[in-house]
Amino acid sequence: MEISRFRINLSSSTTVLILLSLFKLFLLIVFAGNYGIFRDEYYYIECSKHLDWGYVDQPPFNALLLLISRSIFGESIFGIRIFAYLAGSLTIFISGLIARELGGGKYAQFLSALAAIFAGVLLGGSSYYSMNAFDYLFASLMFYYLIRLIKTDNPKYWIIIGLIFGIGLQNKLTFLFLGFGLFIGLLLTKNRKYFLMKEIYIGASLAFLIFLPNVIWQIKNNFPTLEFMRNAATYKNAPLSFFQFFSEHLLELNPFSTLLLIAAFYFLFINKNGKKFVVIALMYISILIVFVLNNGKPYYMGVLFPVILAAGAVGIDILINQYLKNWARYILVILLLPGYLITAPFAIPILDVDSYLKLSEITGINPTLAERNRTSTLPQFFADRFGWEEMVQKTAEVYNKLSDEEKKDVIIIAQNYGEAGAVNYYKDKYGLPEAISPHNNYWIWGVPENKSEEVVIIIGGDIEGNKEFFEEVEVAASHYNEYGMPYENVDIYICRKPKMKLSEAWKNIKFFI
Repeated sequence: MEISRFRINLSSSTTVLILLSLFKLFLLIVFAGNYGIFRDEYYYIECSKHLDWGYVDQPPFNALLLLISRSIFGESIFGIRIFAYLAGSLTIFISGLIARELGGGKYAQFLSALAAIFAGVLLGGSSYYSMNAFDYLFASLMFYYLIRLIKTDNPKYWIIIGLIFGIGLQNKLTFLFLGFGLFIGLLLTKNRKYFLMKEIYIGASLAFLIFLPNVIWQIKNNFPTLEFMRNAATYKNAPLSFFQFFSEHLLELNPFSTLLLIAAFYFLFINKNGKKFVVIALMYISILIVFVLNNGKPYYMGVLFPVILAAGAVGIDILINQYLKNWARYILVILLLPGYLITAPFAIPILDVDSYLKLSEITGINPTLAERNRTSTLPQFFADRFGWEEMVQKTAEVYNKLSDEEKKDVIIIAQNYGEAGAVNYYKDKYGLPEAISPHNNYWIWGVPENKSEEVVIIIGGDIEGNKEFFEEVEVAASHYNEYGMPYENVDIYICRKPKMKLSEAWKNIKFFI
């Protein structure tokens, strides 16, 4: 048997895509854990301990996968995040395959994968555990098979697309917007012919059947996700004009990749070989408009970045081939790389905080606030990784001020799921009881039974608000972290002599946002 048969062809486009995917995996493993656990991750861990067919702010896929990850790898940062890292890296590989399916050669595939690695939202969104990393992966797979469908005119691909839609919906409701965009894209092109074929309806039915358990859960729980989305759009997400949204979405894409976005629209609207895939451009435009009109966040557009970057890479390769010399391909990469490397620390915590702040000052890159809350010296994406264990330490100090009898019966209430999740993550280390919260799914999980409710520790809020429910309210400690979000610099209270049962108060303090 000849050894040469086992040699890896390093010049093949597939090998290049694998190497680029492994490079992103390397970046995530080495740097992504530098600033600590992200606030939402504490909450997701709790969701994975309460498996259900739905949650106030997410479908069930995220929690189920995290349970598997925790069971295999434990609850270290790596154990929590490894599946997100893998999903983010696999998305890079698929972005290159999309470029290949669009007709791009080795250079276009390389450029597509390179741009996808350094797309801020794709890099940052896979740097911690959340629905987003899998959202980007499933969306990329959906576009890959949509392109295969258009190329081969084989309607059987609708079955695969329907399967991906169903799983995608069980991960995040972004796929509802992708479905809307796909409907518009098909309707406005010759691909409307598929509406007359049974396969598209079989695919749609398959997607619905996969998603149906979450729909039933929503009905049984009085549609909490609709309330959550309405409150988030009204009270949480910062309102943006179309120009502001578009500008911010370019930052999420990476401003140095703007040329690829322009080239994508050239390829999809003008180039004769690209126009048959114009449904992608129509989806991009229609979904962007819907997000603007519904006060969405610019990073929501991330599900479209792998495919639009692939189209852009193919478009650029065509333009260079038609109007420039071959060396222009190398010059373009040389020009892009410094910008990509400079912006990478704004997506994942490559630098220590002081170095990051200096870089932000020098470059003038300072992501705007996507929510209405005031931020710290760091953008919220990074600030939400600071101060959590210190907050739990302060809570433990308050807990240890109680008598032994009070400790047996005390209830810890946190204002939001980040605080409650952090207490529950570190509770064994600091000898604390489990925390509850009226925020999102914590409210559904309710209050502990068989507690006297005579003594309650409350994290956050204010004296006036807490006195609505207790006769005695004492500020027992204060938590502060200069890098965390300002609203997480809170007082911690010991409250006694309740004015009503907690189960009664619980009905009035629901907080879905």
